[in-house]
Amino acid sequence: MDTESQRPKERGGVLSSLNVAIDATNLAKEISSITPAKAVFGTVSVLLTMIRVCPLPVIRCSKFTRSQDSMANELDYVELGLSCAKICGALDRGLEGRRMEELSQSVCDAINQLTT
Repeated sequence: MDTESQRPKERGGVLSSLNVAIDATNLAKEISSITPAKAVFGTVSVLLTMIRVCPLPVIRCSKFTRSQDSMANELDYVELGLSCAKICGALDRGLEGRRMEELSQSVCDAINQLTT
């Protein structure tokens, strides 16, 4: 899989991707009836919002110029946030309106790992 070709190339594309992911996790939080899952969705929504609005830290690397280093770090943060959103999407699809007592122990364990 070529990760470079999957990265949004422009700032507008990045912001659009983050906005879609934020909206999706907020919706999943609203409709979920499982409290621990709501916590996961809420946390990811906050993380994505922070990535979207906050200046990102710059870590120095001798291989990159200042602007290349900054852009690489920004894209890494965005990719991390979008990966979290994909995990939430998979979790939301897996829950499919189920109640907590209907979930297998492995699903409950996964949700607990995501909330700690």
